[in-house]
Amino acid sequence: MAYERESLSEVCESGQSAQPYIGRVVFSQDLPAGPNEFWCWLRDSPNLNVQVGSLLTVDGEDERILTVVSDMKYFSTARNVSMEFYGSGYGDPQIQPTTRPTIIRCAKLRVLLRVPHLSAPPEGRWGVRYVNDEDLRLLSGRIPERRRILGGFLRIGLNEGDSRSWHPVYLHADFLLGPEGAHGNISGVTGLATKTSYALFLAYSILAWAQENEERVAIVLFNVKRRDFLRLHSLPRNWEEAEQLIRSWASQRVGDPRIATRVNALWNVARENNVDPISMCPNVKYFTYQGDPDANLMRNPVYIRYGLADIRRGELIAALYRADEEPGEQQINLINTYLDAYPNVSFDQMLNDLRALSQMVTGRHRRQAHSAPQIGAWNERTINAVWRRLTGFLSKARHIIERTRPRGHRVTFTELERGLNVIQLNRLHDTEKRLLVNAILREVSEGLELPRSRRHLDRVVIVVDELNKYAPKRWSPIKEQIIDVVARGRDLRLSLIGAQQFASDIDNEVLGNSATRIVGRSDPSELSKKEIYAHLGDLRDIAAYLEKGEMILYHPVHPAPFIIWFPPPLHEITLTAQGGAS
Repeated sequence: MAYERESLSEVCESGQSAQPYIGRVVFSQDLPAGPNEFWCWLRDSPNLNVQVGSLLTVDGEDERILTVVSDMKYFSTARNVSMEFYGSGYGDPQIQPTTRPTIIRCAKLRVLLRVPHLSAPPEGRWGVRYVNDEDLRLLSGRIPERRRILGGFLRIGLNEGDSRSWHPVYLHADFLLGPEGAHGNISGVTGLATKTSYALFLAYSILAWAQENEERVAIVLFNVKRRDFLRLHSLPRNWEEAEQLIRSWASQRVGDPRIATRVNALWNVARENNVDPISMCPNVKYFTYQGDPDANLMRNPVYIRYGLADIRRGELIAALYRADEEPGEQQINLINTYLDAYPNVSFDQMLNDLRALSQMVTGRHRRQAHSAPQIGAWNERTINAVWRRLTGFLSKARHIIERTRPRGHRVTFTELERGLNVIQLNRLHDTEKRLLVNAILREVSEGLELPRSRRHLDRVVIVVDELNKYAPKRWSPIKEQIIDVVARGRDLRLSLIGAQQFASDIDNEVLGNSATRIVGRSDPSELSKKEIYAHLGDLRDIAAYLEKGEMILYHPVHPAPFIIWFPPPLHEITLTAQGGAS
């Protein structure tokens, strides 16, 4: 991924012709060449800076191939380990070898870009060199300038504190937001993969793209746990202050002041690509519930409560039944029949009506219009089952439910603003989370179906952490809404960016419709599921060793995955540096 230290300036200033080759394409029986992957040998040099994830260029006859190193193998002239053992004083590690072994370095190259485009193996022992600016411009050129969304950075130099060591990686808006494709999925170990941090970086990039293209875009961020998306309005006043806070953050939080130079360099390159949260200063609107202990961290929060008349049938059913149990048909029919007859009642009124209906069926209550609902004959067991479900739901959903009135204050499509919209889910019961996620997905979908002249937004991007809770492989009452979003989202201009620890926990249809996939540091046992991570190719083997801020990106425009970096969120840096909790 890096240039040699002594040739970095030469590479940047001179172009392709002045660059020395560091290896040649290999043709052998043990390392055959294919159209998309082939091997090369690299010169034997201790200063060679090539590793898995590095970008290298192959110069052919009137063609150029930009590649990513997906695997490496080192060989020596020793036929077996015995020669190495006996050659070291019969296995004495204290003996210093008199000669340095000759190492044959081989790198497996996965094709990223080929000019002109061909689907055939290389046809000669072509030279291999470090990438230069011209190569990287060809890679960026696959995406028209007006469709470029900043997705992260390639490390192309050794000095991490130098902005020239980082090159922007773009995502194609048509494949992330629609209509060609849509949706993204981020997976990795909690706390190490920094999934929500990357999702927020991507949100800023989308807003910057929208601003340049005069698109009216709202980002909806579900704050599932902790305070990941709270205090997004707490940004430094300017970049001079930001750089000081980054240095303080690196010392306090990371314990390594050198990290500050990398973070500052990454944000500098982001700013050069118009991703600048400080100057953009996007709107941040918060939605939360009464009694939220974190409400003081929000600026002018909107308090939400849902009455029975605010909730659709599917949302109510999703809330009443756990994700691991499928409701009985008779119970669903009773709920639908009651709500058809009484569409504008409160939760408490429905409870009272069901109790009266049960008493009437058992003969303990005379049938009277004012005391029992006129909805036909029902089995007592079915009535009591629905009553118990409703009672249990209300006991769990006390934070967001208006019991005594038909309507409360729900989140509507018209209330969403251009910029960032944070929906607080932290500390809510899973039942409440399912209700809110389902209701807001439905509200957004219906809002985007309106004619463009009747709506204030062109696109909506929804970010959901812990997506496995809402779209698991097993049956789930909320999953159908999410499947509908991923199936129709690219036509509606509605994108879902989901994040979870294990991608294998996600419904296959939801995961399969995610055109862009990002993997951070992951558990080796999870990575062993090849059918889920096959798109990573050989890079799957290093996903367990990625650092914070380092991800593997797969995007449809680029035929091979590669490693990217991104900077930590500015609001988190600000809070940590000032002694606050993030």
